[in-house]
Amino acid sequence: MAARTLFMETTQVDASRSAAEIVAELVKAGATSVNTDYENGQISGLRWVMKIHGVDQLFAMPVRVAPIEKILRSRRKGIINVNDVARLKEQAVRVAWRQLLRWTQAQMALVQTGMAETGEVFFAYIQAPSGQTIFEAFANQGTLPAGDDRPRLLPGRQQ
Repeated sequence: MAARTLFMETTQVDASRSAAEIVAELVKAGATSVNTDYENGQISGLRWVMKIHGVDQLFAMPVRVAPIEKILRSRRKGIINVNDVARLKEQAVRVAWRQLLRWTQAQMALVQTGMAETGEVFFAYIQAPSGQTIFEAFANQGTLPAGDDRPRLLPGRQQ
């Protein structure tokens, strides 16, 4: 049985373009400030401020490339050379950002139709005073159920 294709797996769109398209969506939704996070010279997330029920709220949206890279690598048979490793990493970055864009667009469609509020769809990304997102804070406190689907947080983030 052939491996199932990942959503947006074949994208050739650069991560910076996908991030810019996400920023445009956030600005249309009411973001008043958007900042780009970088790690080792590579775009690694977005932070933005948006009013929720009249109060400025800080949001942080990391991109989690490692799980996608792991899937792409697992499909390769035999030894993977240095060039293949670099290409797989670059593809994983493109896929991760493109998936975040599509997710953001779907969330904004819910907001535009009145099915959800902006604060509701982005709630997990609210940045707590600790610097973690609300989701990360809950996950690290053990408030979320444990199991195989337990979140795998980014290295370097508070855990």
